[in-house]
Amino acid sequence: VIFLTEIVGFSDIEAGWIGGVFAALLYFGPIFNGALADQIGFRKALLMAFAFLTTGYFLLGAVPTKLFSLLSLFFIIIGGSFVKPVIAATIAKTTDQLNRARGYSLFYQMVNIGSFAGKTIAKPLRTELGLEYINYYAAATALIALLMVFIFYHGIPSSEEKKNFREILEGFKQVLRNVRFMMLILIVAGFWLIQGQLYATIPKYTLRMVGTQAAPEWYANVNPLIVIFLVIPICLLETILS
Repeated sequence: VIFLTEIVGFSDIEAGWIGGVFAALLYFGPIFNGALADQIGFRKALLMAFAFLTTGYFLLGAVPTKLFSLLSLFFIIIGGSFVKPVIAATIAKTTDQLNRARGYSLFYQMVNIGSFAGKTIAKPLRTELGLEYINYYAAATALIALLMVFIFYHGIPSSEEKKNFREILEGFKQVLRNVRFMMLILIVAGFWLIQGQLYATIPKYTLRMVGTQAAPEWYANVNPLIVIFLVIPICLLETILS
């Protein structure tokens, strides 16, 4: 939101709407892109995902106009919505009932190590070089990820029974009709509504109240730091208790 308002030129309200729609599409996209990844193969899907992320972040920094920023964010949405289901499905297919919880715990721990490192580096990039360099940094890391996938990730066999998009929609309708599950989703959504403010409103609020020397990036690091240290112990405790 800081970049969209201070560099691109959107108002606070416009940036809020853009951020909200961006997050909604990013988390809604895996429903369909996960099925597409199963069709084309996980390796191709990840290569395409990081190609979109590299392009999107680079354009966001290089061409910070209103129209191009929306196009860049759309590229990032496509890339991000491929990564999530592919990684989750890879874990599901390479673990069994005994170690699946630990597999996901390791995954979330690694994700939050990346989140913590990214936010830590974002502060000096913003203050010493400028906001646009955060996008260049993100593009560079996405490019490194693309190369790592190309070299090290050989993919895993996809499902024998590949679902088409009509079947995906039918399954989605069944989920919506499950009242108890939707109530759980609503409860969890309350948490994400609060957690999302770390990126939607707190950055600008902090800079306005404390000053430009403040570090909203580091304040937001509290969340991934706690996950890094607690996700594995909680998983082990849950295994012992069960």
